[in-house]
Amino acid sequence: MKNPELLSKSLYYQLADLFEITAIYSHNNRILFRARPYHDKDESLRQMRKRLAASGFEANTNEDTHGLLIAVQESPSKGLPKVHIILFLATLVTMFFSPVIWSWNLDYFKQQGRIMEQVEFTLALIAILLFHEFGHYLAGKRRGVLMSLPYFIPAPNIVGTFGAIIKSRSPFTNRRDLIEVGATGPIAGFVVSIIALSIGLYHSEIIPANIEGGITLGDSLLIKFLAWLIIGPIPEGHDFFLAPAAFAGWVGLLVTMINLLPLGQLDGGHIIYGLIGRKQRIISKFFVVLMMVLGFWWQGWWFFGLLIFLFGINHPPTLNDSIEISKNARIMGWAAILIFIICFIPVPFVF
Repeated sequence: MKNPELLSKSLYYQLADLFEITAIYSHNNRILFRARPYHDKDESLRQMRKRLAASGFEANTNEDTHGLLIAVQESPSKGLPKVHIILFLATLVTMFFSPVIWSWNLDYFKQQGRIMEQVEFTLALIAILLFHEFGHYLAGKRRGVLMSLPYFIPAPNIVGTFGAIIKSRSPFTNRRDLIEVGATGPIAGFVVSIIALSIGLYHSEIIPANIEGGITLGDSLLIKFLAWLIIGPIPEGHDFFLAPAAFAGWVGLLVTMINLLPLGQLDGGHIIYGLIGRKQRIISKFFVVLMMVLGFWWQGWWFFGLLIFLFGINHPPTLNDSIEISKNARIMGWAAILIFIICFIPVPFVF
């Protein structure tokens, strides 16, 4: 059992509302809790086992004159859960076939080079999403936050996915952990997106602007800079046509930007709450208004605004907001905010 101190902390906060815990031990890959239930013992034990099972743990209990002795250990490994594998493979399929799904052009892959282009796009985009989600996962493991494996979301849209999500199965104990877990994913995904975008821009073509039937992609400050650096000045009346890897990098930066919106329990909501606490509510309300205004130019903002409104725009407190934030956590938080600014695209698509 790695990091028993961090693990015992996470497990403690899953049990603390059910039991009065008077002692915690670590022994033979188990965490032992000396505890007394606050209310009905059987119901408390039922709730405990339900929570632990969802987090990948199981418990044995013994009772004596001092109360309960609860021994918690990791459940026997059953390999990767089937649902994660199925969603991952389904997302690879919808990414690869996204041009066919989007255009209903069944002859798309008969065109020369299309198969390899979609392989390049799919591998680049799935790598971006994997680095993003496992950035969260590994940061959570480091800080003792119990997290699920990522759930990839296949979708019949222009890129074949709605991204991926990862669930926290234990509460955040302080704002430092909130920042580190929230920021590591976007920063990791951002780095891979930059690599894919840069390689793709090197192979992108300059074409006449406003070609009928095309889709115009919005530019962020970062994309404008990289295009100028790699492609050079674009002649008037022309634009650049993104190579598949560059398009995947563009999508990765868009996903990073959306995740860094300072709302609710998005990554940006975690980071802003970690940096400024309950004042996050002021910033979240400002961004909701901004999204409603930007929706007149790109209706996708209204869709995201509705989803965020349904799930809540304010971030819940951690278990101990008063713990001082480390310097490293502040640097990570402000770095993520800078990434959001240089990746922000007011109008991502124009059809």
